Amino acid sequence: MRLELSDQRWPGLRAALRDAADRFAALVLACPDEHRAAVGAWTAAEVAAHTAIVARLNAGLLRDPAAPLGVPELDRLIARTTLGGIAHLNDVALREYPERSPLLLARALRDAVAHLLDHSRALDPGAPATWLGGARLPVAALLAHQLNEILLHGHDIARACGLAWHIPSAEAAFAFELFLVRLLGSEDTGRLFDRGAREGRPLAVEFRSPHTDPVVLGSGGGRITAGPPTGTADARVRFEPAALMLTVFRRVRLARAVLTGRVVVTGPRPWTAVTYLRRMRTP
Repeated sequence: MRLELSDQRWPGLRAALRDAADRFAALVLACPDEHRAAVGAWTAAEVAAHTAIVARLNAGLLRDPAAPLGVPELDRLIARTTLGGIAHLNDVALREYPERSPLLLARALRDAVAHLLDHSRALDPGAPATWLGGARLPVAALLAHQLNEILLHGHDIARACGLAWHIPSAEAAFAFELFLVRLLGSEDTGRLFDRGAREGRPLAVEFRSPHTDPVVLGSGGGRITAGPPTGTADARVRFEPAALMLTVFRRVRLARAVLTGRVVVTGPRPWTAVTYLRRMRTP
């Protein structure tokens, strides 16, 4: 899908990323024990470190896509990774960047986001940029990806540390529409989507929210697609963006999101939306 940004949305995305980075840094500093388990095998400190590393990566990809981090082993992995290899990439990155001090991590995150905003300031937000696995995404998608990382991992740290973390619908909408949809609709995803991401019977699900433009996401039959509605989708999903984010990234069960009314599934074959969301694999 071609990325078109209004005069308000590009500045809005940039402001949202800046504000979210400040909130995230404050959250990291407020955690009473950074060694608490947060998500998977990671502690709260490791989640914060990962988020700062990704910010360095996104900024580096705009500055020098051939050597975004300046660490040869990591730069090779970044260029060659598939979805299945991202866990290994993350492990290597955490080893190469061993800092776990909350104060220094908060500062590193803020600095990296500032670099990302600075490197992108004079760029066309719709211009193609190189991303993980050689995928080609609009410049704006890299900022939206970083916003997604901050919102999602802020949730992880807050839950581990017993703190509050709010994901504004408008910010989650930026992450969905300007990152996830652009990734799934990219004409050149490089090595990123391995064969497993395209397997299964073809499905098409229409997603609608007051905060986003309607879009149909499809998978299976050897393809991953994103495009405008045509009236032929298997199912329709009306969603609150923060709830969908937490569902897609496996922080909240789909059943819970449906029961609370934050995700509503309708259409001729509503069960296909469940299949699609369970099948979806994301960076």
